[in-house]
Amino acid sequence: MASILISYRNHVDAAVVSGGSWSATLPVTNLADRQPSKVARTIGTDPIVTVATVDFGEPEPVRFVALINHNLTQSGRWRIRLGNDPLLASPILDTGNIDIWPAAIPFGVGEWGEFNWGGRLDADDAATYGAQAFHAIDTPVRARFLRIDLVDAGNPAGFLQAGRLVAGPAWQPSVNFQYGWSIEQVDESEIKRSLGGQAYVNVRPRYRRLRFTLDHLGKDEMFGHAYELERLKGKGGDIMVIADPDDGIHAHRHTLYGALAETAPIVNGLPGRFSRRFVVEELL
Repeated sequence: MASILISYRNHVDAAVVSGGSWSATLPVTNLADRQPSKVARTIGTDPIVTVATVDFGEPEPVRFVALINHNLTQSGRWRIRLGNDPLLASPILDTGNIDIWPAAIPFGVGEWGEFNWGGRLDADDAATYGAQAFHAIDTPVRARFLRIDLVDAGNPAGFLQAGRLVAGPAWQPSVNFQYGWSIEQVDESEIKRSLGGQAYVNVRPRYRRLRFTLDHLGKDEMFGHAYELERLKGKGGDIMVIADPDDGIHAHRHTLYGALAETAPIVNGLPGRFSRRFVVEELL
């Protein structure tokens, strides 16, 4: 199990986003909006138009790229390129076309007679996870330009769309979170019963909540990251968290695009060692 990965500096926020052919009412610049429900939508599915190029303005460190709330199907693929040439003719990083949906159903878990190609989620299940694609780069690169190519020509919607693009550095603590971490489905739907006993449900969207504690970290690491995370983001800024980057099967279940649900102190519990508790709630 690898240490938790936390991305809290998104270079897309201050970048120029362009490229491809996107709807006039749902432009590619929507990828820079923190609200994933505010999507950018292409005018078709031809790979020529399903492209987004990001100019950070100057070379920036990038270790993590994510695309939130996309509509690509099980056969969809994406390609990530990073470099300092605006045409990305000789990129520093080129993933090639890779599956946008990982194998996520363990062998033997599905129902009898059920078949999911390559173990991938079906479209209905995928939609309930906010359709998030993410790629962690083993060795961070410093680049000015990012290009995302989306490939899903047979998408039945007739267009491709996504709600949020994340690209930036990521913090992987030297000491992983403590045992006792948890993830839960939060359902704030209200159930009321009539005088006759019938139940009426006011259904509200469900979201996930991740709780974990980092402990035994040195002063420089805790103040250089945890302190800066809260200072920069507070409870209103967006962050991305992968509880276990090595878990290819369940990563989509414990990966959240969300925000801090509460502020918390950094505690100096032992000489030279610090801890902090985190609660992250998913943004829909």
